[in-house]
Amino acid sequence: MQSGPWTAKRNYKERYVGQIWLAIHHYAEMFAEPSILIGDFNSNTIWDRKERVGNHTDVVSKLAETNIHSIYHRHFNCEQGKEKHPTFYLYRSQQKPYHLDYCFASTSFLDKVQSIGIGKYESWIAHSDHSPVMISFEVNNKY
Repeated sequence: MQSGPWTAKRNYKERYVGQIWLAIHHYAEMFAEPSILIGDFNSNTIWDRKERVGNHTDVVSKLAETNIHSIYHRHFNCEQGKEKHPTFYLYRSQQKPYHLDYCFASTSFLDKVQSIGIGKYESWIAHSDHSPVMISFEVNNKY
């Protein structure tokens, strides 16, 4: 299982989602069943830019090629860029909400999702400009 991107680089064209794009190509052999990629992607399709190395839509498409999909988008049946639950507040302002945190998982996990929760602004803003994405999975304890 894989987890946890948060990427930054001085070169603007390779920052944030560009680093994820490069990583999923470099580590392609690791994205087999079962895989979970979860964390702060600092990206959304609303910011897709051609001058970057990969963009959010490119990352989503590349992961889909290996049957890895966003649990949030499947669960809430929404398109990338049309999220109703923010996970980030720019300058910690409730008036500047965005969805930047994701849980992508292999298809084998999609049917095992029991619940998805996004932390409330009021509960988390004192601790971070991000709200947590919380996902509960059905666990099969057959050993």
